[in-house]
Amino acid sequence: MAQPPSPAGESDRDFVVRAARWAIVAAVTVGALLVLLWVLKAALTPLAAAFVIAYLLDPLIDLFERHHVRRSIAIFALLTLLGGALAMLLLFVVPRFQREVGALAERMPGYLEQLTTVVIPGLEQRLGVQIPHTLNDVIARVRSGEIPLPLEESRKLLAGAVGYVTGTFSALVVIPILAYYALVEFDRLVARAAAWIPPRHRVYVIDKARTVDRLVSGFLRGQLLVAATLGVLYAVGFSLIGIDLAVGVGVLAGVLALVPYLGSAVALASASILCLLKFGIDGHLLAVFGWYLACQALEGFVLTPRIIGQSVGLHPAVVIVALLIGGDLFGFLGLLIAVPGAAVAKVFIDEALAAYRSSALFREV
Repeated sequence: MAQPPSPAGESDRDFVVRAARWAIVAAVTVGALLVLLWVLKAALTPLAAAFVIAYLLDPLIDLFERHHVRRSIAIFALLTLLGGALAMLLLFVVPRFQREVGALAERMPGYLEQLTTVVIPGLEQRLGVQIPHTLNDVIARVRSGEIPLPLEESRKLLAGAVGYVTGTFSALVVIPILAYYALVEFDRLVARAAAWIPPRHRVYVIDKARTVDRLVSGFLRGQLLVAATLGVLYAVGFSLIGIDLAVGVGVLAGVLALVPYLGSAVALASASILCLLKFGIDGHLLAVFGWYLACQALEGFVLTPRIIGQSVGLHPAVVIVALLIGGDLFGFLGLLIAVPGAAVAKVFIDEALAAYRSSALFREV
């Protein structure tokens, strides 16, 4: 005769059934949301960018309101100030970048001669490999297939870049307008969203939303400040070393530093190549590596701990993977929602693991 199930067995079964039910609901909800994002990604990209701007600026607007400044006036003044600062930055960076590109083009023949007579022989001697010395050598190796040309990949990249730039110009007009209205309605939107949560779950959901807010705001605001600081440091340091396009390298490294490790890697690679072209293998290359290591030490021991701190809770590897997946699936929209999505996933994964550890299924010996 079959024995009746034990209380522990009942608890295990209840936990598994409840977990499976929640997993099915979560999978269906996330799947439907991903399909909706995929279908509407072009239309949602400016809206998502506007909400990211509103999310980042809302604490400043709230600070103005606490000092008895009307919200609409504070929003207009802040957006105007940011737009003016961006315009001034472009007026400084773009002409400087154009001058550096022109100077680099004038000096390029001398750099190429030094590359073929000094740098390449030195690298061949150190690495024990044969590197093409002239354009004819490169063409011969391309024709023989020894050096493959990624023509199809380049065509796709160029087509995507053209489409992205075209969409960017149209979005630049729409995003500030949407950001203004999102900031005006931000607090009311949050309150309305909370009102739609069933009362019995409201405290729980609001608590988790605050946790997600802490993770996302800590990462986004902190990473923006760290990236801007690193961009300035790279630009100033490489300019003092004498690297061509130092300002351009600094700006590019600062923008890409929003993705952990990417900006620093691009800064080191770009500065090293430009240093080899101008100076060859000498003390300037050591100075580039030394300044890179100094910036990395400053970021790791001062900037990140003090600005971002330990409260963020999003590991850099998790951020990189989230950005890769989001960008591959949804393009620029995916990059905008990747970090918030990773924060939401982390909160509920931690909640699920905590429920599992407290269940009889886990504690049963």
